[in-house]
Amino acid sequence: MRQQMVLGDFIFGLSRGFAYSGLVRNSDGGWSDLTIIASKSQSRQNGQKLEKLTFTGTAMYALGMQRLDELRALQNARAPLPLVDGIGRNWGLWRINSVVETQSNVIDDGTALVMSWSLELEEFVNA
Repeated sequence: MRQQMVLGDFIFGLSRGFAYSGLVRNSDGGWSDLTIIASKSQSRQNGQKLEKLTFTGTAMYALGMQRLDELRALQNARAPLPLVDGIGRNWGLWRINSVVETQSNVIDDGTALVMSWSLELEEFVNA
């Protein structure tokens, strides 16, 4: 079974009817500037911040609503989760910071026909 990414036991991919269409990876170098009155600012190393990943996508119908509920259940477990991509690379442990869902084309029983969603993960380091 092909997959884009696996977070814990949650599978992203077309085979599960829940693929992401965008991924933003934010890495910080740990630099800041110390302002000096009489000259240019000085660069200081404060230590690297944790990486963040933001997945975005569009889901359809009740299946999409169910998959988003599964992500929220993982979030509510409040535990770091392993992240592995589709080619087998282990990205380490990540925590779920937010799950954002925007429903549109909602029919009379409350089912959204289209859901735009985003998922923000942050690297989990406990060393």
